[in-house]
Amino acid sequence: MSERRPALPYPAVLLLGNVAFIAAWIVVLKRPEGWQVVGPVLLALFLVLRVGGVWRYARNNPDPTGRAKRTAVISTVLALLAVALWVFTLLSGPR
Repeated sequence: MSERRPALPYPAVLLLGNVAFIAAWIVVLKRPEGWQVVGPVLLALFLVLRVGGVWRYARNNPDPTGRAKRTAVISTVLALLAVALWVFTLLSGPR
């Protein structure tokens, strides 16, 4: 019998990453107390779960056409663009 812990299903990991990203946006827009710490932590959680999850899927499920790796690359680029937009919003301040 294996002692390995069961991992979360792939869609659940991506969903948790998306929820962390939405929460990071709420934090940066509302700016509650402690937002300077909570916002970047949520953003890092988004990157780890979303980008890490898609790359883990691509690594564990290789296909001869390379579709999973292309999807992982595109997802990574989109996640980095989303983080850049979040940082721009953070630096531009409240309007």
